[in-house]
Amino acid sequence: MIMKNNIAAVILAAGKGSRMNDNSTNKVCFNCAGVPVIRRILGEMRAGGVSLFVIVVGHKAQDVMDCLDGEPGVIYAYQKEQKGTGHAALCGLSVLRDIGYAGPVIISMGDKIIAPGVVAGLIAHAGAAQAVWGVQPVAANPGGGRVVTDNGRPFGVVELADAALLAVSPLPPESRAEALRGLGLNEKKAAKVLAAAEKGPLRSTATLCGRDFTAAEILATRYANAGLYCFDTDAIIDALGQIGS
Repeated sequence: MIMKNNIAAVILAAGKGSRMNDNSTNKVCFNCAGVPVIRRILGEMRAGGVSLFVIVVGHKAQDVMDCLDGEPGVIYAYQKEQKGTGHAALCGLSVLRDIGYAGPVIISMGDKIIAPGVVAGLIAHAGAAQAVWGVQPVAANPGGGRVVTDNGRPFGVVELADAALLAVSPLPPESRAEALRGLGLNEKKAAKVLAAAEKGPLRSTATLCGRDFTAAEILATRYANAGLYCFDTDAIIDALGQIGS
């Protein structure tokens, strides 16, 4: 039986981390100032009030488990196939359900070190809502997915590359590369956006919760997605069970 004062976190560490350009280990095992990133994450979360961790592993799972050997309060969930963030989260949440955990659960990525004060803030607000969503000012996370709102209501997230594609598709081909440079995309993502724009025709808006948003509206948003959430465990398991791909 899980103690009621325990707070759980699901840490997603199953991905391949192709952006690292180094497949020698899982990306969460690389050192940050001499300490593996995943160990730093657990230390900061413990300081913020988390005592139980479900680590979702997949790619180079043994490396992650070896890296965390001896860490208290750690259990594992195996994601055999990488089918997206929602599926990875559900793998971890299913383990919590199986061991009888109920209450708030923080879901975060295995490569993001979160300050203890932020973790404590998420937990403090968890009693008033079924979901607490961590966001950042765009200036602090310029490459992050854009949190799209209307009259203070969040409608969803549009990845920066998708917003950039909406923005440059109507432009003449010779003007697209210059426009992308102004949006801050890295070279790899910019090349993918240009290739997609050449294929056309493309939509001029993104539809979120039944509302259409233009590229200008998306790029004008104040907030970027921090990839950090705190959910009521039962509520998020129910919600993820209703979504498709």
